[in-house]
Amino acid sequence: MFSAEELEILARVTSFVQRNSKLSADKFLDLLIKDASCKSGMSLLDYSNELLSAHGVSISAQGIDDRFNDYAVKFMRELVSMLFSKQLSHRFDDSFLKSYTSVCVFDSTKLELPERMRDDFPGFGGGASEAGISIQYRYDLKNRVGCSLDVYPATYSDSKYTELIRADEKSLEIFDLGYVNASFLMRLDQSKAHYVCRLHSQSGVYDIAGNELDLEKIYRWMRLYGIPVYEQDVLVGEKRFSSRLVIQLVDQQTYQKRLSKIQKESHKKGYKVSDQYKLRMRMNLMLTNSHPEEIPASKVYLLYKFRWQVELFFKSWKSSGWNLDKIKDVKYERYMCLLYAKLLMIILSDQIYGVFLQKRYGQDKKILSQFKCVKTLCQQVDLLRKLIDASVYRIKEILDKISLLFARGHILCRRKNRMNYSELIDLFICKAK
Repeated sequence: MFSAEELEILARVTSFVQRNSKLSADKFLDLLIKDASCKSGMSLLDYSNELLSAHGVSISAQGIDDRFNDYAVKFMRELVSMLFSKQLSHRFDDSFLKSYTSVCVFDSTKLELPERMRDDFPGFGGGASEAGISIQYRYDLKNRVGCSLDVYPATYSDSKYTELIRADEKSLEIFDLGYVNASFLMRLDQSKAHYVCRLHSQSGVYDIAGNELDLEKIYRWMRLYGIPVYEQDVLVGEKRFSSRLVIQLVDQQTYQKRLSKIQKESHKKGYKVSDQYKLRMRMNLMLTNSHPEEIPASKVYLLYKFRWQVELFFKSWKSSGWNLDKIKDVKYERYMCLLYAKLLMIILSDQIYGVFLQKRYGQDKKILSQFKCVKTLCQQVDLLRKLIDASVYRIKEILDKISLLFARGHILCRRKNRMNYSELIDLFICKAK
């Protein structure tokens, strides 16, 4: 992962290490990785004991606590960025959405923090915590690498985050309603990047002549003639930007589920669901600026389902063993160092998972379960600790051991009535549309 020399250089650049110290950068990182995998977390005394038993270095608990400062936070934050730059591409298949150089999904997850951190990371208050963080994660499904991982206060909006996303030509961006705004979609289009997202319920939609689209008329027409998917070039919102609208009818069970959910929410907030909103719930209303030859209408919503992959990442982060949402109540600097250590191991785990995912998929088209693999890596954290400054030979030896672990009982199970990841991939790895 990192050589001791790289860690030492970064530690000095970030001023975490300013003179010779018994607690070097690699030993500090090793302690944090050990703590990151502990369910209940380690105390400062545990740090001191681990440092002595694993590295033969004697430092008091108070001495270790003093090293958790702003420089340490900066050092760990830069390590996460460095690991992103070291990632290797692990493509499933070069024909997977071959028109695009990258296929990115992104979303955010929020974590509550101790109330005393509200000045650094303000929360929403009320029924929620007074302090919290929002982790924004953007992931390239085509190349199987993370694009960005950023930590903000919980009050930082998804829509605000779109201002930081670089729109690259021939990239495909997939995101949910929280990120949908006219400025972002127009910027993607102007940069010759592409997007797939849902139409916002409050957005007006018009035909090319500027007349408001009669969605009820289109819905009845589709039902009458048994047309499952319909597409039309449209103008959207107050800015009337051009896009491609794809309409897919949903079954009655899906509609009732959506209706029940929104009625519960509206009852709590004291408003009534409009007939127009109920109509929209009978359809999947998707926007894209991709060409029909690149992404046919019948595949737009299927492609949107890839967005749930990042939701699975978040679930894995919180429940597979890294317990991202269960960091103990410690001072701000120590909390942030441990948070970045966990994120570091999550990224490394995903990279290792990607290596074996690609290998197994190439052998028999079977998909390894990310949750199972990450859980195993967390339980075998000593193997990951050895990767910090391992030689090329040692890295191969460690990966061979991990391969043996993944070879047993780590295949993604097929869920009833739900298309799994490999089946979604197969739909897009084909020459015939």
